[in-house]
Amino acid sequence: MTDTITPEELKERLASNAPHAALDVREPMEFHAGQIARTTNLPRGWLEFRIAGLVPVKDTPVALIGGGRADGAGRDERAELSAETMARHGWNNVRTISIEDWKGAGFEVISGTNVPSKLFGEQVLHEDHVPEIEAEALHALIESGEPLRIYDARTEAEFERFSIPKGVSLPGGELILHALDLGRIRDSHLIVNCAGRTRSIIGAAALRRLGLGDVRALKNGGMGFILADLPLDNGKKCEIPVPTEESRRHGEALAARLAEEEGIPGISPEELTALMDRADRETLYCLDVRLAPEHAAGRIPGSISIPGGQAVQRTDEVVAVRAGAVVTYCSGSARGVMAAYWLRRMGLPNVSYLKGGLAAWEEFGGLPVETSSGVDGGESPVSEAEPLGLAEAREAARGISPGEAEELMRGDSGVFDVDLSTGFKRGHIRGTSWRSRARLEEGVSGSSGLSGDKPVLFVCSDGRRSALSAGGLAGMGHEAFFIEGGKRAWREAGLPLEAGDEGFEGPVLDVALKPYDIGRGAMQEYLTWEENLGKE
Repeated sequence: MTDTITPEELKERLASNAPHAALDVREPMEFHAGQIARTTNLPRGWLEFRIAGLVPVKDTPVALIGGGRADGAGRDERAELSAETMARHGWNNVRTISIEDWKGAGFEVISGTNVPSKLFGEQVLHEDHVPEIEAEALHALIESGEPLRIYDARTEAEFERFSIPKGVSLPGGELILHALDLGRIRDSHLIVNCAGRTRSIIGAAALRRLGLGDVRALKNGGMGFILADLPLDNGKKCEIPVPTEESRRHGEALAARLAEEEGIPGISPEELTALMDRADRETLYCLDVRLAPEHAAGRIPGSISIPGGQAVQRTDEVVAVRAGAVVTYCSGSARGVMAAYWLRRMGLPNVSYLKGGLAAWEEFGGLPVETSSGVDGGESPVSEAEPLGLAEAREAARGISPGEAEELMRGDSGVFDVDLSTGFKRGHIRGTSWRSRARLEEGVSGSSGLSGDKPVLFVCSDGRRSALSAGGLAGMGHEAFFIEGGKRAWREAGLPLEAGDEGFEGPVLDVALKPYDIGRGAMQEYLTWEENLGKE
C-alpha cells in the first residue's frame, strides 16, 4: 500500500518552489468538474504514455490525486494502481490522496480545463489593454465588404471543424514570422480569433507587443458566433500562409529585440546538451514549438511537440514540475523566443530558448536529429517515447492477427475496445464493447464481462493500449489477448469497422469535451466562467 499525503502537506507543497509534481489520475471530465489548483491531469489510462515526460526525474516528490466518496467509502483504486505502476518503473517518492479528503479538510477545488492558461489570458487582456470586437460587430464588417483580415490562432484540425467566414488559419505561434507582412497592409481591420477567448487574446497581444497596434481579439471567438446564431464555415480546408523571407527575417530580428528587452535567456546547443546530460537528476522540458509536421520531419531527440500557441494554451499538460528547466526551440529563434516570453510571463521560473533553434543544433558538432512518419494535429503535447511496460505486457499476453481475432471472436470470449470513447464511436469492430482502460481492474470482480474463465480480447487504435490492458489482466491470472496493430491492422486486412454508440455505455468522461460539443448552455457557462477569471 502506497503512503498517503495529508491535505495540509499537499497544500504546503503546492505553495513551495521546490521541485514536485501533483498529478490527478481521474478522467478529464472528472478533473474538469473539480480539481485542486496547479495540478496536472494525467488520467490513469495514459500513465505509461506520459509519465516519463511529465516527471522525468524519478526521485521527484509526486502526489497522485484520485477520486472517492465524501463518506470515505468506496474509494476508487486509480491513484493506488497508478502508484504501483510508477513504483515498478522506478519512481520512488510517490504518495496518494483523495480529492474528497482535500475537500473534507476545507480546502478549495476549482473547475475548468487548462485553468492556469485561461486565467493568464484574462490577466493579459486587462494588463495589456487588448481591444476586443463583438461577434455581431465582426459579422457586420464581414457583410459590409470592408477590407478585413481574420486570423484563426487555433490548430489546423480545429480550424477545419469550423471557422469564421473569411478567416485564415494562422496558429498563434506562427504570428511573429508574419508580423512584417501583416504590418504592411494598411486600412484593413485585423482580427485574431479562436474558439473561445484565450488564444484570441494572446494572439492579439503578441502582435501588439511586436508593434502592430491596430489589432483586436474576437470576444468569445467562434462560440460567440454560435451563441449569436451567426453563420460559420464548416469543413473549410486549412491552408496556413507562408511568410515572405523578408518577414521571416524580420521576425528573427523582432525576437532578438524582445529577448533583450524582456531579459529572456538564450542557451547554446552545447548548454542544452549539458542540460540533457543531467536530465535524470534535474528536470528538463525541451519543447518544440513549431508546427506538428515540422516536428515530425526532424526534431531534437526527446523533445515534446507543442506548437507555440498550444504551449501557452495547455501549459499545465506539459510542465508538471514547475521548478524544472524549460527550453523552447523552433527552426531559428523567433518562435522559441515568443513562446518563452509567454511562459515566463505565466510565472514559470526557469524558461529559456535555444539560440538558433534546430539549425544551430544540427550545425553544432553533428548533433542527432530524429524523424517520424506520424503527424499529430498539434493540439496536445506529443512525445515519441514508447509507453512504459509495453514490452513486458507483450510477453505476458499474446498478440494475435486480425484473422486469429476473428476466429477467437466466434467462440465464447469477451471482446473489449479500450480506445478513447471518441475513437470507439468513430470506428469499432462489430460486437465489441467499450471499456475505460483507467478502470479496467475494477470491472474484473463485477458484471462487466471481464470476470470468469473465458478468454478476453482487447483492441484499440494501434495495439498499444490494448497490449497494456491485456498484460494487466494476464498478470491477474486471466487468459488475455490483443490484436497486433489494433484497428489499423484490422482495416489493412480489409475487415470492416462500424461507427456509432452500440456497445458504449456513457457518460463520456475520458476525453475533455469542448463546450460546443455539449451544447449552448455549456458554451455560455464556459465563456462566463472564463471571463470571470479575470475579475477574481
